[in-house]
Amino acid sequence: MPMIDIAAPEGTFPEPAEAALLERATACVLQWEKVTGIPYATANTGAFLNVLPRGRLTAGGKAASAVRIQVLTPAKSLTQEQRAGIAASLTDIVAELANTPGQREQTWVLFHEAVDGGWGIAGKALTNVELVDAVRASAIALRAGQAGR
Repeated sequence: MPMIDIAAPEGTFPEPAEAALLERATACVLQWEKVTGIPYATANTGAFLNVLPRGRLTAGGKAASAVRIQVLTPAKSLTQEQRAGIAASLTDIVAELANTPGQREQTWVLFHEAVDGGWGIAGKALTNVELVDAVRASAIALRAGQAGR
């Protein structure tokens, strides 16, 4: 399941936009990962907003209004096309919600992959295969429930 960490200097987003930022970032990554609506994937996708005091973020050694978004996924779960789509979509979301003009040019999206066994959910370390199996089981259960309607 993806984990999304957003770091931004205080004042970058108006307070009412912070919840929308996290909600939309989550929806974006789930959509590009093609797991939207799968209960296990949705329940285990976290988005975190880390608001930094002014001056605690620099670019070129000088205080900056940059936004850094780190997306952590299971190893080899995203294609380059998916990464490009996520980067473009997250940048659009930030640019739309930020108070800072020109924020698009100062939004950085980084991708990281968890090594096998690099996930811990509900107190249990999971391999990437176990994680994928849990998502598949959740999708199958969802489809079975929908078929019984």
